[in-house]
Amino acid sequence: MPDTNLQTDSLVAPAAGQSTEDGVSDAALLFGTTASPPLWLWLTIEPAELAALEGALLRHLRSPLFPSRIGEDAVRPGDDAGLLDFATRFGAIASRFAEGQALVLAATRIVAERGGPLCRQGALVCIETLHYRLHGEARGLGGDSGRLRHFVLAARLSADLWLRFLPGPEGARPLPGRFAEVLSLAVQPPAPAAAPPAPPPAPVATGSRAVVLQPFTAPNERAEWQSYQPLTTPLPLRRVPRDALARLGALTEAAPGFAAPLAEIRRTLALAAHAGRPSPRLRPILLVGPPGVGKTWFARRLAAALELPFASLNLGGATDNRCLQGTARGWSATTPAWPIAEMARLSAPNPVFFLDEIEKAGGQRDSNGRAHDTLLAMIEPESASAWFDECLRTAADLRHAIWIMAANETRGISAPLLSRLSVHHIEPPPASAFDSTYAGLLAGIAEDMGCRAADLPVLEGETRAALRRGFAGHRNLRRLRAQMEECLGIAAEAALSAPRC
Repeated sequence: MPDTNLQTDSLVAPAAGQSTEDGVSDAALLFGTTASPPLWLWLTIEPAELAALEGALLRHLRSPLFPSRIGEDAVRPGDDAGLLDFATRFGAIASRFAEGQALVLAATRIVAERGGPLCRQGALVCIETLHYRLHGEARGLGGDSGRLRHFVLAARLSADLWLRFLPGPEGARPLPGRFAEVLSLAVQPPAPAAAPPAPPPAPVATGSRAVVLQPFTAPNERAEWQSYQPLTTPLPLRRVPRDALARLGALTEAAPGFAAPLAEIRRTLALAAHAGRPSPRLRPILLVGPPGVGKTWFARRLAAALELPFASLNLGGATDNRCLQGTARGWSATTPAWPIAEMARLSAPNPVFFLDEIEKAGGQRDSNGRAHDTLLAMIEPESASAWFDECLRTAADLRHAIWIMAANETRGISAPLLSRLSVHHIEPPPASAFDSTYAGLLAGIAEDMGCRAADLPVLEGETRAALRRGFAGHRNLRRLRAQMEECLGIAAEAALSAPRC
């Protein structure tokens, strides 16, 4: 069958003609109807809708009626590189098909919305495909209200993608320089600013997205400042999974000593779910307990249970507030504040920030500043909504970050800071919790090694009994993990040296 005769209906595989779970056919998901535009035209796509759209697209590509030279490569769900490769190869001949550009647009829209490392590249391809589509539709709209609605929605989507993934004209580089970067041309150096920028407005958060940084002018010409530009556009808030309460319940069983903070977090999540907020804000939590009780381990497992990015910082050796506040503009090694740098690295406005040994943070107000004062301004809702970064010289919205802090004791923590924290005293786990503690530590060891717990050597009963007796005496998670790693190493060495049949 010639390519030019391939129509929309023939792109649907025989097995894919059925309706999806919500009663919408694959063709309607990809190409829409006269009454409803396709999902990829909307500005926000829910995770379930995104999965349905990707499934419909992959079924089209695997159809025996689709051109074999384009759809022969099996693209798996979640394969952003494969989808972009398809968009690149098929885009050259997409105009020869009835809905060819819609297929390219759907593939790149999935990549752009998923927020992975290729999202910006996918957004640029999506914008280009949309522009071709809009140019074709603008010439034949006539009085068709359905096509006019599609045209308006596509124009809104194109503008939204452009603003989200390309720095705005109020950024550090002028418009010609940004076009040159997109088109891979030589970038002309920007002209010096004639006057300092006006004070930025207060940051805003819209729906399930948040703007972390207001537009800023880069301190110098180093390329690293471009990594902060995405924070000036609305970033999607990371949503906690639907089974978050069940996950926290499992974490409570694995770490019974942390039952109190987990109960508080569960109540907050339940209230947020009742109010329809899938990205809740938690009150900053302070875990107080002796070394080795598992505070760091708990913070990492909490972030994993909520499926949120994780970043940690030890304040034990901090002699001033520069580790948190960064360095003001004018110094040769000027750096933004630590939370802003981590949000840019993680591409998320609501990560889990873990601060260890905060009672040991030093500093003086009359010299380089105290870390506790800086931290207080970062977690106080009023000041966190427009926290001023002295390096970027702009306001940042830190309200969506989740703060977990740890200390061996509360002495040394300022009273104003302590009053803003939900303090939980963590006792060492009881000897009866050895089995759950052992399983949790074993999973952590496997995760750090990049394997499954089942891939680790199985310890003999006598070895586990010895570990149990030792744990009953010291009840220290750090010490137990070190002993477990040593025993696992001995078992692995014995297994490798054993003669093979």
